[in-house]
Amino acid sequence: MDQNKTVSPRRPLASTCDECRARKVRCPKSSDPLSCIHCIKRKVPCNFSVHKRRIRQTTGASTAPKDAPAQVVSASSKEKFTPLVESRVLEASRALPEQQHHHDQQIPQSSKLYIDRLLEDRNTRGRRQIEDSILKANDNYVGSSGLAFFSEQRIASITERLGHNRLRESIESLATVIHTRMNRNVNASDSVINFDRPTSPVQISDETAKLYIEAYFNHVHPVHPFLDRRDFEAQTVGADREQLLKRSPAFNALYNSVLALGCQYQDGGTFDPGKGTAWQLYQISLGLLTDILVPKEALLNMQAIISMAIFAHNSSCLQIGNMLTAEAARIAQLLGFNKATCQEGNEPACHRTFWVIYVLEKTMCFACSKASILSDFDIGCPIPEAPEAVFEGFDWFFTMARFSRLISRAYESLFSISATLNTTKIMYANIDRISDELEHWRLSIPASFRPGEPFQMKHFPDHVSMTVAMRIRYHYESVVIALSRMTLHIEGETSSQRRSVSKNKLMIAARTVIELTRYIDTEAHAPIWFIDSMPLSALFILFDFVVHNPTHPETKSNLSLLGVAAGYFCRLEYSSRGSLPSSLLSDFAGIARQYVDDFEANKNFHPRESEMDVEALSVLLNPGIEVQPENPSYAVDSPFALNEASALSPPSVESLSYPINNMPLSMVGGLPEHLDIVDFFDNIMVDYQWPVEWEGGLDHSMSLG
Repeated sequence: MDQNKTVSPRRPLASTCDECRARKVRCPKSSDPLSCIHCIKRKVPCNFSVHKRRIRQTTGASTAPKDAPAQVVSASSKEKFTPLVESRVLEASRALPEQQHHHDQQIPQSSKLYIDRLLEDRNTRGRRQIEDSILKANDNYVGSSGLAFFSEQRIASITERLGHNRLRESIESLATVIHTRMNRNVNASDSVINFDRPTSPVQISDETAKLYIEAYFNHVHPVHPFLDRRDFEAQTVGADREQLLKRSPAFNALYNSVLALGCQYQDGGTFDPGKGTAWQLYQISLGLLTDILVPKEALLNMQAIISMAIFAHNSSCLQIGNMLTAEAARIAQLLGFNKATCQEGNEPACHRTFWVIYVLEKTMCFACSKASILSDFDIGCPIPEAPEAVFEGFDWFFTMARFSRLISRAYESLFSISATLNTTKIMYANIDRISDELEHWRLSIPASFRPGEPFQMKHFPDHVSMTVAMRIRYHYESVVIALSRMTLHIEGETSSQRRSVSKNKLMIAARTVIELTRYIDTEAHAPIWFIDSMPLSALFILFDFVVHNPTHPETKSNLSLLGVAAGYFCRLEYSSRGSLPSSLLSDFAGIARQYVDDFEANKNFHPRESEMDVEALSVLLNPGIEVQPENPSYAVDSPFALNEASALSPPSVESLSYPINNMPLSMVGGLPEHLDIVDFFDNIMVDYQWPVEWEGGLDHSMSLG
């Protein structure tokens, strides 16, 4: 025996077996010292784990090295942890030094959800959502992003500042157009979108069908890779196709949805519902929807609904996109795809289908401020390889799955009903944690596709790779906007480094969105969030910056970008042949420029008085912070050079005013509605009924007023 080998002392066994401890019952001993009575009766193995001493936390724990918790875990990694020991290790890992940065600390979250408050005291007032708020935000409740941007109070304030009613008229005109577009002014029976089977379905030749299928797999499938191309084409070109279409409503709906999606890339799509060859094919699928939902759920049913949901995210039938996505998630849950259960024998197809649904459903729920149907804590489905979704080394499929998980965490910790119970300290920690995760996610993307890097078309050999490069940037900027606006709401009008950084991020994100509009392909097949919602959100943000900062050094560049946005929306209206009357939005650029010109004219007429007013306003909004002089090196002739200029000389925002209503943090709700035009134009703003009091009162650190 090796004399140098240290013999560990024998450690006593626990008095309760693992089974009884897990069931939280008494562990009666039997005549057999290796088994208890309960385990003998239940005929299960009885195991007594090694007793582990409880480590007492001493006052000197705060002086432990930073990596002490990791060492504790490592030292014990050779032994099997019981749940109790794991919880103690977790508690020890949270006892980090106070000198660490706040977002590195494991700040405990509130152990109770808002439902627990409701169940403890039935007199607790509910927190609901306004159901009829379109475009305008509520006077008292402001969302973190989205198109419900201007509250009635803010509209009145800006109108008084502008000296005319053009802003109110523009918003009312836009809201009227949206009401009409969403069929809000007509009866349901008169809606163009229905779920009736067409009396005379459109007939296309086999050659045309092959052309549409080819277009689908070239343009749509790389973005949403849930089908097996070989299997699908084998079924669609074989002699049994007609019999299969008659026998299987699910395959019939899937087949026609694929044709409709591919047809959009062959000049068969339109911006209007009920028009064009693509819509005629899609109507066949809509007519089969009830036949898909009623029978027993199956993989094919789910794939049919996914294809229908993807089509519904364009402008022609945006009213039903969310419903179809939710139905696909519901079926996935019932089939157990989230737990890697696949009873149909085709595991790769099941796994790919589930993760496509996961991405669609998570992004939809984050946009709509709704709880996800798919619970992240109950997902065990592996992420399969999807070579067709890899572009120049960029794995779009896997990257979007990670992004969807990120925004799911962001919703839960920042924007859910229960998140309103968090203190300001916890909210800051959550914002920092999500920001760190977002930055880590961004850096994992290859440089040519990475958000924040210059967009160069030479890196993208085809239309699809450029499309995913654009979308990944818009996804990233949407979260930056959401986090920045939430931070500004928490900070209020106080001057701080955090507030200054958030204003900078918000303005740069809005600028980036507008700069990239010149690369947008304004075609009928494009998702409406991509061609309309994100640019419109950025337009509103820059408009607000300009109106409240007419003499700021960055206003000149922001005005230029508002002009770029106006030109883009005119191009969009032209491409849609008037179906999307987005040229109305050009009025915002005109209003902002006219206001700045009038302000400058008044300043020249009363120079000393105007300078005093501007300085007084800057000091009032940012006490203790001096107005930065204009940086002429940042001024550029071309608005598209802003990315490069920003990298060399970040814009000065210390004196930049961005008005935020002073309100308790828990009154700030809503989400960045950046993924679906329904959630932008029919925005459901969170109406948190305030005040809500419960036993123990509120944490006064939440009050920002």
